[in-house]
Amino acid sequence: MANLHGRHICLLGGDSRELKLVCALIDRGARVSCYGVPKDGLHPEAIAAANAKEACRGANAIVLPLSGTDSNGNVRVTSSPICITRELLFVLSPNAILFSGIVPRFLAAECQSLGIRTVETTANDELAILNSIPSAEGAILMAMQATPFTIHNSNCLVLGLGRTGMTLARMLHGLGAHVWAAARKAEDRARAFEMGLSPLSFADLPSCLPQIDIAFNTVPALVLDRSLVYSMKRTAAIIDLASSPGGVDFIAASERGIHAELAPGLPGKVAPVTAGQIISKVLPEIIAAEFAKNKPD
Repeated sequence: MANLHGRHICLLGGDSRELKLVCALIDRGARVSCYGVPKDGLHPEAIAAANAKEACRGANAIVLPLSGTDSNGNVRVTSSPICITRELLFVLSPNAILFSGIVPRFLAAECQSLGIRTVETTANDELAILNSIPSAEGAILMAMQATPFTIHNSNCLVLGLGRTGMTLARMLHGLGAHVWAAARKAEDRARAFEMGLSPLSFADLPSCLPQIDIAFNTVPALVLDRSLVYSMKRTAAIIDLASSPGGVDFIAASERGIHAELAPGLPGKVAPVTAGQIISKVLPEIIAAEFAKNKPD
């Protein structure tokens, strides 16, 4: 178990998942200050600061939700508005570390100028693979709610065979769907073939999409543009799991009459208990390992 004795860790933003993380950090000996975390159920030893700056003051690490911030530094999931600014970062302890699911370029540059190291927690395989389970289940639930037919025997397309895409494709296949899997790398397409799926390159999409009933996107880039969306059935559904703004032309989908949803952050929405258990298990180990690298004061 990670030893965090003597460390001051600040959590900015979050939901019920972060409540479990607070408990795990305190159990490992950390001093924890919070702002923007739900107060109902907060560990009694946690410091509920009056504002974000007070929560950060002197902290060895700042932990943001997996969803991170928008392009202006506003924390996406929070019970109180929080904007990550240079002024806020300046009150951290020297050699502090910022942990976030995603770290925008502007924030990484700001941190570097202040000597603050950044760690993207979604890059951790253990965390990402475990989180892919509730993400995939949530995506399938959304697809079921959006369509009048069963997943079984339907034609499903999974765009991207990363950690979430692989889990999702396997689940769909297990439910009896006919699954096409689009991947950029030849080795990923080979794995799809081995799994009993129909592998595709992205160049193959124009010939595949007209027969697809449900498309699931996991790629954080525009992969279903206007022309591709218009090649799909009007009865099709699109579930986009990529981070905002997603990888689908939603305007074209609306014009076409296709049901299309952007669905980031599914673990916390569809399985908050499991998602909280995952975060509280993995993040303290990530934090302890990063402290060991540079031993901040």
